[in-house]
Amino acid sequence: MHKRFASTLAALACSTLAGAVTVPGQSVPGPGMSPIVTWDPEAVYGGVARPASVRPMTAAELKLSRERADALYAALKGVPVFAQPTRHATFMTSWAHLEPGPVLQQQFVVYWGAPRDTRRRADGAYFGVMGGALELLYIDANRVPAGDKPGAEGRQEFDRAIQERGRDVVLFAEPRVHGQAGGGTVYGSYWVATRDGRPALAPVPLGLLLELDVAPLKKRVADTERSFANSLRELEASMTPEASAARRAKRANAWARETKDPDAMTRRLDAAERSDQADYERQKARLTPPPTPDVNNPHWKAKLALQALEQSLAGLDAAGRNAPACGTLDPAFGTDLAVRWHAVGPDAPAGCQPMLRWRADLLAPGRPEEVRLLVAWLRSPDCGKRWEAPPQDHVCSRITTTLRSLDWAAVRRSLGWKEQP
Repeated sequence: MHKRFASTLAALACSTLAGAVTVPGQSVPGPGMSPIVTWDPEAVYGGVARPASVRPMTAAELKLSRERADALYAALKGVPVFAQPTRHATFMTSWAHLEPGPVLQQQFVVYWGAPRDTRRRADGAYFGVMGGALELLYIDANRVPAGDKPGAEGRQEFDRAIQERGRDVVLFAEPRVHGQAGGGTVYGSYWVATRDGRPALAPVPLGLLLELDVAPLKKRVADTERSFANSLRELEASMTPEASAARRAKRANAWARETKDPDAMTRRLDAAERSDQADYERQKARLTPPPTPDVNNPHWKAKLALQALEQSLAGLDAAGRNAPACGTLDPAFGTDLAVRWHAVGPDAPAGCQPMLRWRADLLAPGRPEEVRLLVAWLRSPDCGKRWEAPPQDHVCSRITTTLRSLDWAAVRRSLGWKEQP
């Protein structure tokens, strides 16, 4: 389970347990559905268990968030796998808070729980106990998924990270699309929809990727040259007359007990000095950069890769720098420097994987109450791959069946979104 979701589950369980202390809960005797959504405004459980709001939510923001929770819960009542459980207790919880921007974020958590691990609050709402047998579907409004990648597909060698408005943003190879539902796109691990109907993922400029690779490669070249230079200085220092004399004296003292004959000692010490000289010459040849560039030589490999990157970057005009990029692997400079960036188009190598990122405008400052991004976690990449599979008694199937069966028109209306085209 993703770390964020595991911690969120723990936080939700803690918050519901906190509620159980103040309002004694009653166990749920058997399969059934909670009569209402469990709504906990940010003001009740903020700070440690959940991210703190940048400011207190207004009465209007709290009311809007509660209405959105009720609307999604009403839509869930029309989903048989949720509304007609055969062996689970089903319920939904929701809470909201304000992220920097400010952006009003809200999480909706749909549960299928063992009845013995499900409790009923005084208001009739269900909640799960800490450590209970619970299956969860997370739906987030205005929150980019944990790990920033909507699917596991694509080569990890292509992943890059940048800083944007104080947070890490991941750039990744295009994930596979497994289906469509409710105006959203199904990837390996997530269902994703946007307010404007445009793709949530945007292309990454070629110039940016080249620049990102140039910086660490420059450091690698400098570190390599520094390391070889330091080793060469140490080697030269070990072969000065003073160092050689000290080494000869130390050997003579160590060998005195086993080599009594002075002539034999002289021959032995001379042989050791010749061995030192031969080793010095071998080490010096290894530590000295060859004059002719050679990609197989450790002095030149990173340097030649850097030169190729810098030449590619220097050859781009403004349009070329902003062109959508794709990535391939080419071991010309070794497997550890195999990534190559190209402009997407007919001149790109076959199999060049487009590079994408979450659109920067999705969580940019604007109207805080406006939901621009809606994301559902599918639990694992296999769930996305099995999007069209027939319903089964399995958590992955319950999640995908629920998302396929929701009255998305009603959900979109509750978010202030337009109907699907």
